[in-house]
Amino acid sequence: MDIKWLQTFIKAAELENFRMASEELYVTQPAVTKHIQRLEDYLNIQLFERIGKSIKLTPAGHKFLPLAKEITASFERNMNAFDLWKQGYNKKLNIACAPQIASSFLPDLLSQFISTYPHIEVDIDILKSYEIAEKVSTGAVDLGLARMPSVHTNVMCSTIHEESVVLAGPITDTAEESSLLTKYRVFTNNHPGYWKALLKELKGSNPYIKTMAVSQIEVTKRFIETGLGISYLPESMVKEEIAAKKLKIYPSSIAASLRSVTYLIEKIETEETMLFKEFVMVYKKRS
Repeated sequence: MDIKWLQTFIKAAELENFRMASEELYVTQPAVTKHIQRLEDYLNIQLFERIGKSIKLTPAGHKFLPLAKEITASFERNMNAFDLWKQGYNKKLNIACAPQIASSFLPDLLSQFISTYPHIEVDIDILKSYEIAEKVSTGAVDLGLARMPSVHTNVMCSTIHEESVVLAGPITDTAEESSLLTKYRVFTNNHPGYWKALLKELKGSNPYIKTMAVSQIEVTKRFIETGLGISYLPESMVKEEIAAKKLKIYPSSIAASLRSVTYLIEKIETEETMLFKEFVMVYKKRS
């Protein structure tokens, strides 16, 4: 029995259409038909009823579908493990990470971790902070690094990093914070941890303030560079632009009360997650 027959069967059962299955699998429709026929010949039973151009699982097809999924999942899991062995890995760690974290302290942390534990393969999945806890909760990833705490009761959440927030604006201006808030648009929603409360505070004291929601910090920085507006951003995220004199930090009583927090979210502590968590704690003390 060929694993491709099973993969084709599963996709055809899901879509109930051979043509759509062929498009999803990037093979020809005759190839899909051939895979199904060979699988049915091998099992000596009909898996689909053909009704014109439509198909429907037979009782045997319904019975075999969960078995086919189990066989293909086991095949893929074992082939992945074998591939890891070929690459010199004997452990794997899947981490979901928010974009802001991935582009700030994570590269240096990850470089040191991989150097210390070269036998652990690390996969990084970049997601929005509110999506990360869900991935950890369902077991899709081993750990999460997010800018907001989890609301899921089956995961553990701990603070691993805090940093200051600064008011960043165009390099050419010299105005004070109150004037900047009147003169420029304020780019919001680029950090999930503090913007909701901050926006309420800003609009409470400046009811006519002009805002623009920009979900990515990298885009926010480019907009500020061109003089389009200002924003309250984590200090580490503007460090390079400040050094290159592309952005400027302005004194801010509002920013002084803000903190950008990184949360580590975990569900089950494995050897790999324990090592990474311990490494993060050491890294945190050094930085």
